[in-house]
Amino acid sequence: MHDWRRWALRIVAAILLGLLAWHVSRAPAEPFTTIDGEAFATHYRITYASGPSPSQVKQAVEAELERIDAMASTWRDDSELMRFNRSEDQSGFDLSVELSWLIEQAVIIAADTSGAFNPRLDGRAVDLSGIAKGYAVDQVVELLQDEFGITDCVVDIGGEVRAMGNGPKGDGWRVGLYSSSESIRTETPMLQLRDTSVATSGAYFKGDHIIDPATGDPVDNNLHSASVIHPSSMTADALATAMYVMGPDDGMQWAKQNDTHVIFLLKDGTRLEHVPN
Repeated sequence: MHDWRRWALRIVAAILLGLLAWHVSRAPAEPFTTIDGEAFATHYRITYASGPSPSQVKQAVEAELERIDAMASTWRDDSELMRFNRSEDQSGFDLSVELSWLIEQAVIIAADTSGAFNPRLDGRAVDLSGIAKGYAVDQVVELLQDEFGITDCVVDIGGEVRAMGNGPKGDGWRVGLYSSSESIRTETPMLQLRDTSVATSGAYFKGDHIIDPATGDPVDNNLHSASVIHPSSMTADALATAMYVMGPDDGMQWAKQNDTHVIFLLKDGTRLEHVPN
């Protein structure tokens, strides 16, 4: 056999052996499972690296969501929060440690945003609708980690999203901001998230219930939406409401002063973003 043919065969053999070694050593793409359902008068969807039984995961998730709803809902007369609001002596009401902590966090964020986020209604009743879904997302992520060992997942409850781990392609999770193509002249922004959360506030999908605490009227500014990226979904949820209330100018100033990642979509399609150093 001619020398050149021997060398050609050796090169081909080396290439084949290299491809075989790469194929054997390469970890196969991990399959993912999606579960979804209804909670908090909205829809939830969870995608996670397969392993645990979907029925078991869904049962545990929905039990946790029901528990949080029974604690912090303003839509249920029997929730702990509504019973607290109806009590004549709130100082004497035996609040659970968890709800007391959640109210405390809401009050702290209210102070930090100079009242743009306000959990108090008429000075007495407490409304946690601007923070409860984000808190529920955090709790579900913790449940998936602690009970099922799931560390690669994305949890979405009515637009409050937290993404953990590497995602299907190994580079995090591709998440689109909540938007309405009918009311804004721009493409929906896409984010690549890993071990962080994003929450969005905007009247186009939350209706007119976002009230400006300074006026008592629905928010009226040139924002289509305000999104906040933060490790805590609870914090992102509350701050997104505050940023929407503040508007793009005051909101951007606050974000820069407080090292907060925000994305504003204006009604004319303009996108403004501040990414902390």
